[in-house]
Amino acid sequence: MIALGRAGIRLPIILGTAALLSGCLAPEEFNATIDLSGYSYSVELDGRLADPRYVKALQDGQEIPPDADEKMKGQEALAATMPGMERFVYVGEGRFDLAMSLEGELTESNPAIGFPATKSRSGNNFLTIERQDDGSVVISTPLVPKQALADLNSIGLPATGTVTVTVKGTVLEQNADEEAGQTYSWHRKSWEDRVYLKLDPGES
Repeated sequence: MIALGRAGIRLPIILGTAALLSGCLAPEEFNATIDLSGYSYSVELDGRLADPRYVKALQDGQEIPPDADEKMKGQEALAATMPGMERFVYVGEGRFDLAMSLEGELTESNPAIGFPATKSRSGNNFLTIERQDDGSVVISTPLVPKQALADLNSIGLPATGTVTVTVKGTVLEQNADEEAGQTYSWHRKSWEDRVYLKLDPGES
């Protein structure tokens, strides 16, 4: 997620690479269901992503270049090539709807998976599942940098959604809003809300 410049936001929007991959989109709505058994994971994800620069430009009454939406829509084909991507559609006003479904296993050679970029330890991911050196597994969402947090709040961009994680193993640490047996839920209401769960999967 990028920090917006204090000097203001200028269009046209630069989209030389996919906005999703360059970290220009923020998860306005973010829902995920995760099942983790040992090191095997299954993830269903959906939500709405917003380009804060575009939203801010609209709020400020800036003139939007006539080809801006066409350029945004052009990201659909690029995002469609990402693993697990089932839907990535531009819905206007700098926003995309997405849905992903992916399953796999964390291994020593590939210890992490991220969403939506699916690159281990990518700074552009909104959710990461990572096998630690000690064998534990951490499911987490990133801390939003202070500058980006201030900018997102200043333009009133909402942060909503629910993340539900069901695990097999021993939970070592977690900050869930709700707990029911081996299922943990987080209800996102602000950009400062984070998901964190550390698990001993019980496998060597």
